[in-house]
Amino acid sequence: MIISIRKIGSLIRFISIFAVLTMFFYIILGWVGDWLTPVDPYRTPTGQAIKAFRPESTMDSRYSPAERLRLYYWYGE
Repeated sequence: MIISIRKIGSLIRFISIFAVLTMFFYIILGWVGDWLTPVDPYRTPTGQAIKAFRPESTMDSRYSPAERLRLYYWYGE
């Protein structure tokens, strides 16, 4: 069996370039993802927008958790 140093060198060069480019694209995609996501997605909207979800502490407690679960299954939502 003949082991060629040129083939081993080209394989190592290919693997190293592939690893560097993979890390480069991973970092670039992370920057793009950070740029696209809002700073605070849970802040109260401004202008004409309304917040659709109200936390449990601000909801009126006219329904118990069991009653809400029963209504959930009844309406099928």
